[in-house]
Amino acid sequence: MLAKAADMPEGDISKILAGTFEVPTDLLKPLAVALDVPQQDLLKAAGVLEGKAPPPNGKLTLQLAAQRLGIRSPKNVAAFETLVAILCDAEKRR
Repeated sequence: MLAKAADMPEGDISKILAGTFEVPTDLLKPLAVALDVPQQDLLKAAGVLEGKAPPPNGKLTLQLAAQRLGIRSPKNVAAFETLVAILCDAEKRR
């Protein structure tokens, strides 16, 4: 049973299959393992990779970008935000 293999509640699996539950990216890894498919394939199917799924408000925030990249720790999210700001400033000076 998929729910047991992915260590997820059966109700969540039902909602995912019905398309009524937005799967957090951290849950895709156990699903990929349970389904024996590469996690990247699930990320593509979920619209996380290749820009298939637009952000909820139409604008990709740094926090959402970090989440989609799998960056979860507040310290690493802050470092990601700083790095992006530095890169954006460098591009403006080009």
